[in-house]
Amino acid sequence: MAGKFEVRTQAEKFIHNDLSNCAYSFEKSVGQKISSGETEGVYHDMMAALVFTAFSIEAMVNFVGWKVLENGWPERANLREKVDLLSKVLDLELDWGTRPLQTINQLKRFRDTIARGKPEVVDETTIVEVEPAVWDALKGQWEESVTPDFVKRCLEDEGKLWKMLLKAAEIQDHENSY
Repeated sequence: MAGKFEVRTQAEKFIHNDLSNCAYSFEKSVGQKISSGETEGVYHDMMAALVFTAFSIEAMVNFVGWKVLENGWPERANLREKVDLLSKVLDLELDWGTRPLQTINQLKRFRDTIARGKPEVVDETTIVEVEPAVWDALKGQWEESVTPDFVKRCLEDEGKLWKMLLKAAEIQDHENSY
């Protein structure tokens, strides 16, 4: 005869690791495709790497904020406000005009453009002396960021910010994994 059992489960789950690993996996795929010359789908892999990196950065910032400020962490604040708050609380000198925050700001704009998915209309007329590169003129603003170099730079700067935050908050490696 089956009895009733009281079960208590308690765990801390941190999604930032999974998001970062997804970004690195897509970036690795980009590199492999470009190296092999088989570039089908590489643009989409770059977009995925950028989106997952943006998600990862915000999750990392939320993790450090939660560890440092616990219930006082402003979960609904925007990324810039959160980073600025951590900078103040942790006595970090961070500058939005230089890397890594400069890159992260550009990535955040890319992420917001993708997330909102608004139509973009291109309607311009110019006189040129050479044959125009029509396809370049028709690119959406988000497409300028979808390059292997930007993907790599975003992941590098994600890592730089992460190391700076962990060090300043005195968070050990074993404290940020599940």
